[in-house]
Amino acid sequence: MNSVERSLAQIVRSPEFSELTDGPLWKIDLRYASTNNFVGENMYGSFNRAFLHSIAAIKLLTAVKALQLQHVNHRFLIFDALRPRSVQRVLWENVVGTKNQMYIANPDKGSLHNYGLAVDLSILDSNGRALDMGADYDDFREIAQPQLESEFYSQGLLTDLHIANRQLLRSCMHAAGFQQLPHEWWHFDALTRAEAQAQFTLVE
Repeated sequence: MNSVERSLAQIVRSPEFSELTDGPLWKIDLRYASTNNFVGENMYGSFNRAFLHSIAAIKLLTAVKALQLQHVNHRFLIFDALRPRSVQRVLWENVVGTKNQMYIANPDKGSLHNYGLAVDLSILDSNGRALDMGADYDDFREIAQPQLESEFYSQGLLTDLHIANRQLLRSCMHAAGFQQLPHEWWHFDALTRAEAQAQFTLVE
């Protein structure tokens, strides 16, 4: 059994974690369990199921309610949830020393994904189409950064639609107690790193 398989076995047995499955609330599209990611490799192998720590899972259900209040037939599209630190190390090796290093947390410090306390997601409309955010998931260009949205909007590179879609996602997640990373429109944390480190052990 490799490290990822051991992680999956650990999580499945633990009452701390909840599995997210396809259904009316969200669709699962784990990018690192496919070749559709910035590395171009399936890094999850048998770990092809989405889990969150129960704290994050409860908050995500609250975010679903906030979304459905505005668009009853919309649902979330989940790109990544709990990520074992062994996978974090593979991602880090592909960016360390490059301009993209800022997008991947150093595995020695750990990512909130490694605790199951972060989720990467977007929104599907009533026809099952992903809302246009002006940049794809894991797009490492500056246009993907929420902190730079006004700049790109003023240049005409982000449209009213892009901004509205990002605001919809952000408002639903903020209403549930998540905080967004300033440089990734898709990434939301359920707790701070300090809170996670003080209370929980990351998944290797």
